[in-house]
Amino acid sequence: MIDWPENLIRDIARKRAVLFLGAGVSKNSVGENGKRPPDWKEFLEKGIDRCGSPKQHLQSLMKNGDYLTACEIIKTRLRDRFIDLLYEEFRDPRYQTADIHKHLFNLDVRLVLTQNFDKIYDTYAQSESQGTVAVKNYDDSDVASIIRDGRPTVVKVHGTIDKPAEMIFTRREYSEARHKHAAFYAMLDALVLTHTFLFVGCGLSDPDMRILLERQTHFYNVARPHFIVMPKARKLHLEIQNSLEENMSLRVLSYAPANHHEKLTQSLEELANQVEQRRVELAQTQDW
Repeated sequence: MIDWPENLIRDIARKRAVLFLGAGVSKNSVGENGKRPPDWKEFLEKGIDRCGSPKQHLQSLMKNGDYLTACEIIKTRLRDRFIDLLYEEFRDPRYQTADIHKHLFNLDVRLVLTQNFDKIYDTYAQSESQGTVAVKNYDDSDVASIIRDGRPTVVKVHGTIDKPAEMIFTRREYSEARHKHAAFYAMLDALVLTHTFLFVGCGLSDPDMRILLERQTHFYNVARPHFIVMPKARKLHLEIQNSLEENMSLRVLSYAPANHHEKLTQSLEELANQVEQRRVELAQTQDW
């Protein structure tokens, strides 16, 4: 089980925290024929399978972890078939909500950012809230005003399967989005400075995440950390963890990944309970 830090519990209870969800959260869901949503690497490997020869350079890019360049080539090669692949992997299997989505929702944070193209968490949040949770895309003109109003919101930071042409996947798309939607990224910069982020189901290689945290750390030299949960199978050497905290203000919280990461689900349930208890105490003391 994860030993949740006291300051994280306090910030979530006071609604001064932001959830950032990655593909690892969706991995808990199961769709038709037992299919689970792919992570980025698995999706690109399926794309390579559909590409004609030559493939050696694509396989080399994957081996070296250069997924952005690999994706750009795959998307260019497949053309219209790329969207077909997106639908087959992220929409058509009808993925069902998992317990992890329920526990994340029960944290009752005002803002959830998600890299996921699927709609698993979004659909659950809107259903449970009777439609009071807004779901916005990074390129929506009103996304900043919705967040400023304090309305519970899920923001799709890389786009949604509903609008595949506007999904951010390739190196060029990352670069274009940062220039075209600079106001949105400025808003993220403000949030990471004023709120505590909890990254769940995310890796460390996402360009948006690294730029976001590195810029805040080096511009403002903020001492308080953000947090990322990671399986112990990927346990990082202490010196690497120290580097993450030094350069990204990011602290790793580890858990055992056995049985489809059930310890993470259980830990998030316990976190929701601890947050609820803290809110009861805050209501009594009025020390918000």
